[in-house]
Amino acid sequence: MEIALQVLPGAAPALALELERIGLPALESADGSTEELTLEAPGDSAPLKLLAGLRTAVAAYVIITSPAPRPTGLTATEVIREFRAVRELLAQQRPRVRFTGLRLEAAGSHTPQMQRVAQELADAAGVELDPEEGDLLVRVRRGPTGPGASEGQRFDDDRDGDARGWELLVRTTPRPLATRAWRTQRYPGALNATIAAAVVEAMEPDPQDRFADLMCGSGTLVIERMARGRCEAVRGWDLSPEAIAVTQAHLRGARVRGPVSIEVGDVAGLALDGEAPFTKIVANPPWGELLGSHQTNDALHASLLDAIDRLGSPDVLAGILTHDIRRFEAALEADPRWRLLDAHRYFAKGHHPRLFRLVRA
Repeated sequence: MEIALQVLPGAAPALALELERIGLPALESADGSTEELTLEAPGDSAPLKLLAGLRTAVAAYVIITSPAPRPTGLTATEVIREFRAVRELLAQQRPRVRFTGLRLEAAGSHTPQMQRVAQELADAAGVELDPEEGDLLVRVRRGPTGPGASEGQRFDDDRDGDARGWELLVRTTPRPLATRAWRTQRYPGALNATIAAAVVEAMEPDPQDRFADLMCGSGTLVIERMARGRCEAVRGWDLSPEAIAVTQAHLRGARVRGPVSIEVGDVAGLALDGEAPFTKIVANPPWGELLGSHQTNDALHASLLDAIDRLGSPDVLAGILTHDIRRFEAALEADPRWRLLDAHRYFAKGHHPRLFRLVRA
């Protein structure tokens, strides 16, 4: 069974590591520009359960291929038979998943030919065709190899078709893997959970970690660190009481259990107060376009570096995720206490935040 994993650009290396941990390594190497990883998995429901727990992937799809030169070949008996088999496999997942309608995504999905494909797939799946809200998502695309026809060829063109054949990609879950059920509260500037999971992976998680989030916002990084595995302690602060209330609600929703402490606190005044220093410290300061101005971010970046110095262990690894890249680079250049290890760039909804990983100079 061939699986395609959709991933946000920049997060693929983290996804590759996550796949290795669960024993399902990707077939190809991943870099910062990769948006899809593929893997081969046994043709039963066991891999689907593992894939459903992925935190750095956007969505998982089972791939069904057809050598047909035109997309109408996707209604052939053998393709429908394989689609039914995949649908039955999805129904075997535990906990049980329930699909209520089929939605087809394809270039030319409005054409009569693709409408016919959509209806036959819905009939084979035993659900209604729901072009707007269907949660059994099936994507159609051209196959990856062969000389084929031009990319601009219409789906209703009856000429020679496309020698590359076609692929059906059947999403394995009713909602994307990137969706977090615990996220019940709306909070401006909330960090994308998939990026947060990739950031946690980049911070080299260890069971001995003492992990601190200096600006926890709605709690995404805190929750993703707890989901990643055991650690000695997790602390989160935010200047906003509203943010702390949202974080507490999200912690309850995620059923987080363990050494977690969240409280109101200003970065400029944070201190250890007798507790052990932190080995991993992260911060996701307000991006200038949404919650902070560039001028206030200049001062904030300096305060963050001061706070990491006060709270961090001698071997602390710090990660600052920011969209205000030039100003943070300037703050870092002006502070001799820190050495830049590397910078990871992520892409999501038009934003290109960068994770700066720092150690003491």
